[in-house]
Amino acid sequence: MQDERNLNLKEKHNQEMQPHPIMELLEDYYRRDMHYEDGHILGSMYTKPPDIVLQAFFKFYQTNLGNIGLYPGTAEMEREVVKFLLRLTSGKEDYYGHVVSGGTEANIIALWAARNIGFKRILCTMDVHFSIKKAANLLSLPIKEVPMENGRMSSVDLEKIVEPMDIVVATAGTTPLGFIDPVGEIGKICKEHNAYLHVDAAFGGYVIPFLRELGYTDKRFGFDIPAVRSVTIDPHKMGFAPYPAGGIVSRENIFERISVDAPYLMEEKSDTLLGTRQSGSVAGAYAAHLYFGWEGYRKIVKKCMNTTHYLVKRVSEEGFELFAKPEMNIVNIPVSNTRRVKKEMYRRGWGISTNPQYSTIRIVVMPHVTPEIIEDFLKDLKNIEKSYG
Repeated sequence: MQDERNLNLKEKHNQEMQPHPIMELLEDYYRRDMHYEDGHILGSMYTKPPDIVLQAFFKFYQTNLGNIGLYPGTAEMEREVVKFLLRLTSGKEDYYGHVVSGGTEANIIALWAARNIGFKRILCTMDVHFSIKKAANLLSLPIKEVPMENGRMSSVDLEKIVEPMDIVVATAGTTPLGFIDPVGEIGKICKEHNAYLHVDAAFGGYVIPFLRELGYTDKRFGFDIPAVRSVTIDPHKMGFAPYPAGGIVSRENIFERISVDAPYLMEEKSDTLLGTRQSGSVAGAYAAHLYFGWEGYRKIVKKCMNTTHYLVKRVSEEGFELFAKPEMNIVNIPVSNTRRVKKEMYRRGWGISTNPQYSTIRIVVMPHVTPEIIEDFLKDLKNIEKSYG
């Protein structure tokens, strides 16, 4: 009898140790995807967060700051995250902000609020993030392109175009090239012409403050420029927060400009674009800030810039040109055919992005990109370009 009981227990244990059929199915899908820890994703502004950050995310997976009254603890964490975002953007602690789904939502919120204040037209460059064009379409705002000079908004041309009640969108770390628009000069023009200045620092917001401290740049982009009224800055990029974690901070309470009544909620108001707000991201961003701290982020930026310089050196040594000197950890390499190169590199297991308008492939040197990865990447790129040369 005892032997039979032991056998049953053993069989039960073996059954429990077997993968659940659902997990086996999910694993099959998972194997088809690319993963950041493999190091071969070179075109994305994301990297795998530390385990403690992922644990924080899952601990708060069921919170929803869309109904903020139910979650006072998570709401307090959000305020702490916003304080860190305001430090990065040279703002004051009593300024306003929210953690949202990403840069797209943040940009839409800023332009939505500006429109509701009374501003009437968007001015931006060709290299502005596509979310600005989405916002223009959603909000029925006309959009006019400002010419660029050396890949950055031309303040001379802006001066010629801008009118009172325009919305000027400057970018601190453009998606294609990683360049920083001259926000200081743009700010003076906006102040003179009564234009709303919004800065998209979705990527650069966690990079530029540390580039300044490390001596790479002296450029400013935030609230230390008096005309700047709102800034987009994403924790899920160089901030190591899990998706989805964008940020929008503002000098004034722009959120009351888009607030609507929602009587069934505890607070009876909704003041972001989305109703449901995935708030595990708030905990993840907060945990990342605690885990790395200011000094930790500075070390990450320094490491990424060292790797960027290594990539630039090796690109030259392998006979490739460089499109332009990188201003941050984004490098562009001219190639013969962007679409073909991207397809061939993907076939070899590389996730890169391209800038067809510049005929370049674009490498975002995130923390998971190492010199060893760069060597493997350049070897494959050289073989592809040689075969079509």
